[in-house]
Amino acid sequence: MDRFPEAFKRFEQVVDVSKIKSFQQLLSAFRLWAGRKWVGSPLQVEALKEEAFKREIPQIPVSPEEYEAERRTVDQLYRRVYYCRRRYEHHKRRFEELTRQRWRVRKVEERAKLEKRVKKIEERLQFWRSEWQSAYLRLKREHTRFRLKVVVEGGLRG
Repeated sequence: MDRFPEAFKRFEQVVDVSKIKSFQQLLSAFRLWAGRKWVGSPLQVEALKEEAFKREIPQIPVSPEEYEAERRTVDQLYRRVYYCRRRYEHHKRRFEELTRQRWRVRKVEERAKLEKRVKKIEERLQFWRSEWQSAYLRLKREHTRFRLKVVVEGGLRG
């Protein structure tokens, strides 16, 4: 059972976290508040970083390797958003094309075939729209987290 979020809620009742401007300030304030229970273990520091991410407190120290991995993730998400948007626009053009073509067809059997194609393309259109939106929201969240980080050589002493 993770008790750190509970402790952080109690900390927020005593300290106004909205006035904290950097992770170092948060670390100092929490260390002072926690007293002897703060040992600065990697798990405690990681839990404090998570709370800082939730509250968008900047200058969260990370290793160069972690920073590069996060940068690669954000770059992949940018590519995914761009790809999904292109697929969505492609299917949208095809859907509009077939919709116009559908009204020109006179024969019933040809119109039925065209209706099936339109339905399939409409499903793909909905799929790529939802993929695009979810990728964009994930990119937005990850980019916000990425911008809060700062590279620190060596390590963080808690």
